[in-house]
Amino acid sequence: MPFLTTPRGHFFYRERIGQNPTLLFLHGNLGTSRWWEPLLQQLPPGWRGIAYDALGYGQSSPGEQLTRYSIPALMTDLLAVIDALELEQIHLVAHSTATPVAMEYALLQPERVATLTLIGPVPATGAPTPPEAYPLLEKLPTDRALLTQALRASAPHLDPQSSLFQTILADAAALDPLTLPAIARGLDAWQPGQRLRKLTMPVMLVRGEDDIILEEKDAHLTLLAIPGAGNLEILHGAGHSPMLEAPTGLLQLLIEFIAADWEEYEAIRGSVQEPAS
Repeated sequence: MPFLTTPRGHFFYRERIGQNPTLLFLHGNLGTSRWWEPLLQQLPPGWRGIAYDALGYGQSSPGEQLTRYSIPALMTDLLAVIDALELEQIHLVAHSTATPVAMEYALLQPERVATLTLIGPVPATGAPTPPEAYPLLEKLPTDRALLTQALRASAPHLDPQSSLFQTILADAAALDPLTLPAIARGLDAWQPGQRLRKLTMPVMLVRGEDDIILEEKDAHLTLLAIPGAGNLEILHGAGHSPMLEAPTGLLQLLIEFIAADWEEYEAIRGSVQEPAS
């Protein structure tokens, strides 16, 4: 299996070999690159797909310091991966707690992001974690029953007796107990405000019909906050993690979105004013 050596650490990644277009996938706080494997296997011929384990996850280097889980730190990791892979332009696809990282990267280097897909996105208004939830987050990786419950809430349509569920359960159980609270603190500090008005590249929002983590009203607020977001796609037969629950349906949405003619977005880019600093 391939690894990348970067100034930020060693990253394990999975790749579906191809040339164009290139899709780069980011996993959420309970996941690893393994979550994207069902989708990677179904990519059309010639399409390239890459998914990597964030630091502290899967087979990548440990996260070491808790500050490595802030949104700016995770975006710097993403930059390191993109540079190491020598990717010029990508279709960026992010899930759940990784969506702020993807949005921040698209704000920093919009010329390198052809399209942006946000699946079960963190709301544009922010996602503060109640103080009483932090001990529970720290306990999650060490409590098998609690972790199973959390994964079933995230992917309600995935059979808990399946080998895939048991494998992602084992992956999540290997997390350092301080990782999830650190990610929550990073999300607490994320306040994008009006900066999201600069996201004028084509953006697709995806929400599973049975998602109990992202409320539909919050998804619509995020849709309204991003000029480039043309629609909120509701995926049937899925909860918060459609890449595990309905990979074929999710891939169909991605193919239609990425293969669309986006000339109309040039008019949007020209009409959106820069937000006041």
